[in-house]
Amino acid sequence: MKIKKSRLIVLVAILITALLIVFKLAGNKRQLQEDVAFAKRTVEKIPVAVDTVNIGILSENIVATGTLEASDVLTLVSETQGKIIAIYKEKGDRVSAGDIIAKVDDEVISASVLTAEANYEQFEKDVERLTRLSDEKAVTRRDLEQAIIGLKKAKADLINARKALGNTSIKAPIPGYINNDFITVGQLLGGGSPVCEIVNNSRLKLNIKVSEREVYRIQTGENVNVHLTVFPDKEFNGRITSIAEKADAAMKFNAEITLVNDGSAHLKSGLYAEAELPVKNTEQLIISKACIVGSMESPVVYVARNGKAEKRQLVVGQSNDSHIEVLNGLSAGEQVIVSGQLNLKDGDDINVVN
Repeated sequence: MKIKKSRLIVLVAILITALLIVFKLAGNKRQLQEDVAFAKRTVEKIPVAVDTVNIGILSENIVATGTLEASDVLTLVSETQGKIIAIYKEKGDRVSAGDIIAKVDDEVISASVLTAEANYEQFEKDVERLTRLSDEKAVTRRDLEQAIIGLKKAKADLINARKALGNTSIKAPIPGYINNDFITVGQLLGGGSPVCEIVNNSRLKLNIKVSEREVYRIQTGENVNVHLTVFPDKEFNGRITSIAEKADAAMKFNAEITLVNDGSAHLKSGLYAEAELPVKNTEQLIISKACIVGSMESPVVYVARNGKAEKRQLVVGQSNDSHIEVLNGLSAGEQVIVSGQLNLKDGDDINVVN
């Protein structure tokens, strides 16, 4: 009796389990059918946001970098020889044109000047005397001519002697700063020996490189904003003074910018600088870069037209961080899709939500 009861319990348990499995399978089937139906459901209209195609000027400046260069850098060499007896200007000193930098012993050269002056005075007197005698026919014309030639030679010797004496005072030919010196007191200086290097930073040059597309958008005489990393809060004014007529091996054109070192900051040669060059732009159709689908080499946009998305291939021009010029493919006032266009196809139904 107990065995029959146990069998009955097992059969009931099996029946209940079977019913649960059937109900579960039926529920899964309904859920699957609902999922399939949902997946097959089509969206009648795709929501998109649009932007208007406008006419305007795209603000863009050419930015190029370089290092500042002095307007004049000169290595001063000696035009005389002798022992240096005094140095008046040293490395780091500022000099004006004509300032004496060093003095060379001039005792022997001074004596040469005295001799040349005496010879010149003697020949002057001889010419004066022989001219008077020639007028009286007391001497030949040849004697007078030789005396005149001697006077000219004595004058040339005097000029050379005085020039040599002047060269013993070594002077700065240009204003600026002595960037380096090569002499000491007591040194025996030879002709052509380097004395010092003078750097004139009163005007500075900035040489930059521009591309073939950019070179026709700048011109000489234009003002340029120059920024230096060492003076982040200052802006310096420059002017384009020359543009190369020939490109270098990298197909870049050199443009030279001149800055006046006006004292607002002590600018030095070799400082890193960034120049912002204004360019001449004309009015053009402008759209947001967010409208573009695909690459900038082959840009595509979708236009909202009569409730549908219309695909357009564009020809574009210059651009900045956020906008781009459209040269062909759109008209002013058209509504171009700026959001929701990534999954669009030409002719899709759309709903403008902005």
